[in-house]
Amino acid sequence: MAKILIVDDEKDVRSFLRRAIEKIGHEVVETPDGSAALETYRDDAIDMCFVDVNMPVMDGIAFLEEVKKRDESAIVVIMTGFPSAETIIETVEDDGYTYIAKPLRLEQIKDLVERGLAARKQKNKSD
Repeated sequence: MAKILIVDDEKDVRSFLRRAIEKIGHEVVETPDGSAALETYRDDAIDMCFVDVNMPVMDGIAFLEEVKKRDESAIVVIMTGFPSAETIIETVEDDGYTYIAKPLRLEQIKDLVERGLAARKQKNKSD
C-alpha cells in the first residue's frame, strides 16, 4: 500500500481522487494548498502526489520545485482545468512525472497511480 498526497483547493476534486485511489488499495492524505502539502510531504512518507496548478498560498509548480529540491525521486502529477503550453513546459522542466487535464477519469487515475509508483520504485533502485 502506497501513501498518496492529493493537493487541490477544490474539495470535490480531492473527494473524487480520494475515492478512486482508496478503491485501488492505497492510503490518501489530502491538503487544500501547496504550502500545507509541503509540510505534509516533509512529515509523512509520501510515495506519489496529485497536485493542482492553480491554488492559493502556493501553486502546484512552486510545490513541485520545492519537493524536487528535497526528493529527486518524487513522483508529482500536475493537474489543471486550464491546460496551457507554459504549464506543460514548466512541469517538464521541473521534472514533474506527468501533466493531466481535468476532468479526471477513474481509469486514468488508476493507470497513473500504477505507472507512477512503478517509476518511483525504479528511481529508488537506481539511487
